[in-house]
Amino acid sequence: MILKRPCKNEMTEDPTLLCEVRIFLEDYRSAVRMLRLCREDVRECEQLRESCRLDAAYYGEVGGDEGYWLSRMREVRDFIDALPHRDCKLFLYFHYIRDLTVERTAEELDISRRSAFRLKKTALAYAALHLAAWRTARAQATRPSA
Repeated sequence: MILKRPCKNEMTEDPTLLCEVRIFLEDYRSAVRMLRLCREDVRECEQLRESCRLDAAYYGEVGGDEGYWLSRMREVRDFIDALPHRDCKLFLYFHYIRDLTVERTAEELDISRRSAFRLKKTALAYAALHLAAWRTARAQATRPSA
């Protein structure tokens, strides 16, 4: 695969923005883990209810945050899908959504390990510059029109 880097004016070196986009993208992995925990809690609670024949109201609502975690995952996925640069989008998808290591992502993209680490840096710098604009556009799109 031949990589095409975004222009310098499409990326940022600002460490605050880079940190913000890294945390935002890591939210997908966190949401997957939390969703898994919610579902395990629901299964354990249902098994306990069946074995002890206890009232459902006794336990309250278990797994109630599932919708929140799904929406967080959808938000990260929508952001990556909205990025116009193909190589950055592919890297971010494989690394954050499919949860592959940089080395495994390099194999999937058929590039060298060194190129993959460069692409990660480029993709994060590119995404960091686009995150604020994407959030603003998304907020305006969901705002009810008067």
